[in-house]
Amino acid sequence: MTSSGLEPAARADDAAGANAGGVTAGGATGGGGIVGFLRRLVREPLVQFMVLGAVIFAVHAATTPSVSKERLIEVTPAVRQSIVDAFKASHEGREPGADELAKLIDLWLLNEITFREALAQGLDKGDEMIRDRITHKMRLLIFNGVDVTEPSRAELEAWYEKRRANYDIPELVSFIAVPFTGPDAEAQSRAVLEEIRAGTEPEDVQLRALIFAQRPRPSLEPSFGKDFMEQLAAAPKGEWRVLSSAQGWYVARLDALVPGRKVDLSEVDAQVAQAWKDERRRVLAIAATRDLGKAYVIRRDVP
Repeated sequence: MTSSGLEPAARADDAAGANAGGVTAGGATGGGGIVGFLRRLVREPLVQFMVLGAVIFAVHAATTPSVSKERLIEVTPAVRQSIVDAFKASHEGREPGADELAKLIDLWLLNEITFREALAQGLDKGDEMIRDRITHKMRLLIFNGVDVTEPSRAELEAWYEKRRANYDIPELVSFIAVPFTGPDAEAQSRAVLEEIRAGTEPEDVQLRALIFAQRPRPSLEPSFGKDFMEQLAAAPKGEWRVLSSAQGWYVARLDALVPGRKVDLSEVDAQVAQAWKDERRRVLAIAATRDLGKAYVIRRDVP
């Protein structure tokens, strides 16, 4: 009776132990499946590539901080080619050697660093020389970027007629003039004229004499006045006369007068065509600069 009473309890304990063992075994089996899956996953080439890429990216990000555009200097292929082209232009087309190119690039970097630092420190502000140089370089870039077509014959003729005075050969004048100013200028000039004719003029008159040789008549009119130049041109050569001008009185003598002439467009065709294109390029460059200005807000202080 005692044995039979213990048997059910023992079987219950055995069952519990079996169940516990089954759970442990099942847990061990489940844990081994996950570990195996992870091991197989790690062995996959794609996973290895992704992990390696992530590590490289993290290391690069840690060792290479982000750089703003203002602080980045790149020796681009275009920069390198411009350095090579500049060298070839000054060395009869010869390519620079490896050492020469390395030194030229180093020099370019030094200049670029210097320029960037100058701008960063505001050295272009308040220094008109630096501002003018930078502005001049930008103007050249805009100017050279403008495309100008060849003018038609009608355009060239119309342009030439408006500027003919710049191309016609002017009348050339050679003369001597002794100036007189003050309230008694006319009387003094007439008295000196008599002395010159008699050959008794004082030395100071000779020292005051202004000598003009082969001077274009239009260039003299602003100083002497048109009336003076007309009187001089009408005077007999080699004869001293008293002439008035806007500046005062003169004792003057005409020595030579070479007539001018009109120049036909065919004589200066190429020169005029180039001048036309230069002027046209300036007009277009100004227009291009105004277009660039549309990207800015311009405020004008009105007093």
